[in-house]
Amino acid sequence: MIGAALKGAVLALAFLVVARVMAGNGGTTPLPLGSALEGISLARLGEVALLGAGTALALLLLRWPLPFGPRRALGGGLVVGAIAIVVFHQASLFVLHQAFRLVPERGFLFAPLPGTEIPALYALMLVGALGGAFLSLILRWVHALPDLLCGALLGAFGLTLFGRLPGVPGFEAPWWQWAIVNGGWGWGTAFLLRPLALRGGEARYQREPPAVH
Repeated sequence: MIGAALKGAVLALAFLVVARVMAGNGGTTPLPLGSALEGISLARLGEVALLGAGTALALLLLRWPLPFGPRRALGGGLVVGAIAIVVFHQASLFVLHQAFRLVPERGFLFAPLPGTEIPALYALMLVGALGGAFLSLILRWVHALPDLLCGALLGAFGLTLFGRLPGVPGFEAPWWQWAIVNGGWGWGTAFLLRPLALRGGEARYQREPPAVH
């Protein structure tokens, strides 16, 4: 538990530093590291570290009572879903903006959501993490559709209907553009989940690892 809390604290501090560095020009232009860190008090760093440690411990305790298979799937889904936002979702926005000018923003926005201090990218990653956890369970229990198609449909329809963040600065695209981008996220999440063998090969992971004393 101490290790999980420490990892959570370090990760939270890293997110804070990245957000401060990327805060220039409405969240699109990096700032020099010195300028970005200027004005951050030790108290603020402590608050962020405690928040990260508490979040990591909460996730650990929530997963603890679950059987090994669902626990492993949920953990992988949370991580992979957040990563897929950066690799597939935001990359799709970048291509649609840079190559086709279909959307007004290029993605990877660090501007805060209205009324909060949460960067838009981090909010999207949180939605992606929750969606990835849900998708990981769907892939374990529902085998009616191919995994990549299942992920694409969940992203295109589920994430578009329930995970859209209309407050993301500068992005007011039609729903069908969100469906394309979110479908890419779902496809990518399912693809990145394949090494977990959630379908057809998870039996070899069912035995609990030996306890470390």
